[in-house]
Amino acid sequence: MMKRFVLSVVILCGFTMSLLAQGIEFREGSWKEILAIAKKENKLVFVDNYTSWCGPCKKMVKEIFPLKEVGDFYNANFICYKLDCEKGDGVEVAKTYQIMSFPTYLFVDGNGKLFYRSGAYMPAEKFIEEGKIALEEFADKRTIEEWEALYPRKKNNAVFLKGYIAKRNRAKLDNADIFDQYVSIEKEKNLMDAGFLKELLAYDNKLNAGGACADFIVKNWDRIREITGMEDKRMAEILSFTLGGYSYRRAVAEKNEERFESFLKTMTFLNEKLGMNVANEELKSRSEYYAAIGDKERFEALAEKHADILFEEEQGCLERDQEKYMQFLQDLIKEPSRIASQTPEQLAFSILFAGINEAASLAFRFRDLAANVARLSDDRELLNKAMTWTLEAITLYGNFTCYETLAEVLYKMGYQKEALWQIEKALEKMPAGNEAISARIHEKLDKIKNNK
Repeated sequence: MMKRFVLSVVILCGFTMSLLAQGIEFREGSWKEILAIAKKENKLVFVDNYTSWCGPCKKMVKEIFPLKEVGDFYNANFICYKLDCEKGDGVEVAKTYQIMSFPTYLFVDGNGKLFYRSGAYMPAEKFIEEGKIALEEFADKRTIEEWEALYPRKKNNAVFLKGYIAKRNRAKLDNADIFDQYVSIEKEKNLMDAGFLKELLAYDNKLNAGGACADFIVKNWDRIREITGMEDKRMAEILSFTLGGYSYRRAVAEKNEERFESFLKTMTFLNEKLGMNVANEELKSRSEYYAAIGDKERFEALAEKHADILFEEEQGCLERDQEKYMQFLQDLIKEPSRIASQTPEQLAFSILFAGINEAASLAFRFRDLAANVARLSDDRELLNKAMTWTLEAITLYGNFTCYETLAEVLYKMGYQKEALWQIEKALEKMPAGNEAISARIHEKLDKIKNNK
């Protein structure tokens, strides 16, 4: 009897282990060791870049990675590896490949060269398709470097540019300048093609404000809207993110005033479509830009006006959030499938932010404005006002970063003891398990304690 029991346990364990082995088999080792294996086997490394707090990451781990069909494909074709982007090698890899959202999937060769990138939660079929695209890119005889070398000679060839754009799109590379070049030489009838316009207005695209693409879109707004079937507001929202966000970041990185003014001009057009206060949006953008490039005098001249706008926007925000929260709950009740499609963590996060969406956004804007004052200004009166802005942020949404900023303002004003209290509060409220955040706040704690 005992022999039969033992045999049953062995069989059951074997069956269980075989089930566990059906999915993706992630390798152990350092980043350098994994690249060495990839080089030896002449394979791409598939890297799942995640964080401990990422809901879609956990959903992929629970629902997609364990599937047999997924494991069969990925184990056969890639060296599979996982990296927490807030720990160990993951921090440097996230920096190297400019990973800004999670999960992000990288496909790199043994030299660390990126061939393809993807991301987000997706069903198994789509996830396997992404891997197939990576393999096609790896097998492509004309590398991205070769395309880049040909560009100066062929930049007036529309056929070449379309191929080059497609190649870079698949690798999720910046195409803003190449899109401008293509639009500047291509015939208008081809630009009005629905497929091209859909590509141009893709949510993950990047476009230059003031470039040929932006001018083409503004000039032909109504025709593009008719061809794509998009409403004004939806088009403006997408372009505010793709064109506006990219152009602003590029202007800051290059400290390029001309590019920034082009950004403002385009955003004025888009903000009008969105029904926003154009003058207020421009002032906030100028304040943020001057702070970002370290222009102390021009930032200080606008900081208080910036805060006044935020206080104006705050009026009624809690009531508006409450209305949105009730609507969100009603929608959940009507569509229970939305509950089933989310992890418990995702659902909790969605419910939380449905009730504080606008308040939290305003809190972070007050916080950022105060942080810029603490970083750039020595004006005592302005620092006092920055302290009140940070307290307003805490009232709206007591995120740990608001306490962190309050500590910075107080310390800049010479209130060491009070600053220490606030940075300790930030430590209490910060999320557990995030090494990068913990290190940052402990560094500030040490600075305040030792009055460095």
